Amino acid sequence: MPEFNTLPLLTTAAAAGLLAACGSPLVPKSALAQPTEAPARAGFTVDLDKGDVLQVIAPQSREDGASTREAYYRQTIPAAEALGFQRHGQLNVRQKVISDWDPGAFIFFSWPDQPSLTAFEARPEWPSVLATRSNGWEELRIFSLELKQDLELQFDPEKHYTVVVAWLNSDGNADYDRYLDGIEPAMARAGGRFVHKLRGPSMEALDAPPGAPGQITFVEWDSTDGFAQVQQSPEYRAHQQYFASGVERFEFYWLETPR
Repeated sequence: MPEFNTLPLLTTAAAAGLLAACGSPLVPKSALAQPTEAPARAGFTVDLDKGDVLQVIAPQSREDGASTREAYYRQTIPAAEALGFQRHGQLNVRQKVISDWDPGAFIFFSWPDQPSLTAFEARPEWPSVLATRSNGWEELRIFSLELKQDLELQFDPEKHYTVVVAWLNSDGNADYDRYLDGIEPAMARAGGRFVHKLRGPSMEALDAPPGAPGQITFVEWDSTDGFAQVQQSPEYRAHQQYFASGVERFEFYWLETPR
């Protein structure tokens, strides 16, 4: 596929503590010496049909891997596009809150159907090209899911985004949905909304926890203190326990549209 650590197990107390850390506002960007007037950011839309394969790719590039990545793109992009592969847009990682690795972005791609992806990977040169990934990336995680219904996602350049990649507890994975449903009214009051819950994707990775995550949840916020507001709500206090019992381990990132 074109481009695009194991996390500790969480006890109830540990999960609650880590989740609380996620509510902190973003690190002030003054430390990154941003210009006073930043150029406008570009939003994007992902508009797919039932049967399409959605891929969300999260790369962490190697500093010495630029030439390998360029060669990889030359050998993959034209062949993939000939089979209907499309790039839709990306959300850059603005702040890693909880994670053992450092992806630079979450990038949205698609294939027109599973046979197209299968045909791409069946090319005789694919195994040798695939073997070069570790020379171009420290880590490259590819989450894929064949859609069971039409999907339209819109990412607004004036909004802020978070993503939680969650490995669910097999003994209590319904609790995670109970947690998300329970805090949704508080999210709405705080200017937040669920953009998409990617349930049960497959995962390819160079070095990752065993097994794919149960869910990847994208949330849009009006401001960077939205989740902190949610944490002060009665809904959060009433449902926080279900996060701890429903999730085995997780990653949390603040995202933004590219500048």
